[in-house]
Amino acid sequence: MTVTETEPKPEAIEAKAKMPPSNAGPAKAAAKQASSSNARKPVKPSPTKPNIILKLIKRPKGARMQDLQKATGWQAHSIRAALTGLRKKGVPVERQKGKDGISRYSLSGDLE
Repeated sequence: MTVTETEPKPEAIEAKAKMPPSNAGPAKAAAKQASSSNARKPVKPSPTKPNIILKLIKRPKGARMQDLQKATGWQAHSIRAALTGLRKKGVPVERQKGKDGISRYSLSGDLE
């Protein structure tokens, strides 16, 4: 009898028959259960970028676009969109142009 490439070799069949059955399934389930049952420390949520913008424009002098960009890592058009979103939520955002031509964003009234 000749062995072709499509038929398994007798040595491979014997080696496969000698291997013990795998018990990886229950071990993985036990490890997953152990890791999920450990008590986790509460994590303080990081501030959202609109909250960062709000904090900056609450300052007495407000915030320049450059300040907002540096704090959030956003481009100017994204910050303007976030400011519009804050306005739609009822936050009194005001834009004032200084003598130097630079716009500052601040609150025009008290937040309730």
